Amino acid sequence: MKKIAKLLALTIFSGAFIISCTTENNSSETIGLEAQQEHIFSGKKTINNHTLVYKVTAENEFNFTATVQIDHLELQAVINYKNQSIDFDGKDAVLTLHQKETLLDLGAEISSYLFKGEESTDKFSMAEYTLLRLLEYWAKSPVGFPHKKRSVTSEVDPKQALKSRDEGITCIRKNTYVTAEYDDDRGNIRESILVNGNDCIGRCGSGCGSFFTIASAWTKDCLDHDRCGRVNGSSFNPFDSECGDEYREAADDYLFGVIRGCRG
Repeated sequence: MKKIAKLLALTIFSGAFIISCTTENNSSETIGLEAQQEHIFSGKKTINNHTLVYKVTAENEFNFTATVQIDHLELQAVINYKNQSIDFDGKDAVLTLHQKETLLDLGAEISSYLFKGEESTDKFSMAEYTLLRLLEYWAKSPVGFPHKKRSVTSEVDPKQALKSRDEGITCIRKNTYVTAEYDDDRGNIRESILVNGNDCIGRCGSGCGSFFTIASAWTKDCLDHDRCGRVNGSSFNPFDSECGDEYREAADDYLFGVIRGCRG
């Protein structure tokens, strides 16, 4: 676990992120923290009149199970960082826009707590990293998207593991033009897009104004989803209804892109 955590420590400060300037509200009570150890991170919190219960546990160095409950809905993901696979089970939950915004708010509060004052990224656990990436990914789901049971496996070349590019996750560089590909009711669309040219397009996260103080990946799948969402939905938080397949394809990019070295 420490090997992967060290890789994250090297990338966290090289990514674009925002650290909260406020320190008066970063105690464990503000996030409803119940347990914080290397193998577990859990708590319960009410935000925006929504009750949230979160828990991430580590079976070993590579295997984690994350569960987030919001109101009566439960989202679960089982992550294997060694073979870079994710097993999702949302029991067909469909999140409202307000619930998705609340997941982002929870992530913002947890980020503020984890990176308060003199905290070192060397102490940043994989359980905490896993929760923050999943909160942001689930919050980006399209309108009416049913979180079904599904498995995602990113292609891993043993010789290229934890490097910058492979068939499953394709890194892209900021300030270069990359062809975004997506489909909507017009058919298959291909557009040349300047990465980071408009509100951090291509970043696996909530644009430049992300509340998450953690490095994020810049990948082709996230570019495809960003462009699809901005054409068919909102310009900044594309909770769109057209881009479900692009959203599904970006799952491994959210979790494993940073570890692969996709720092833009």
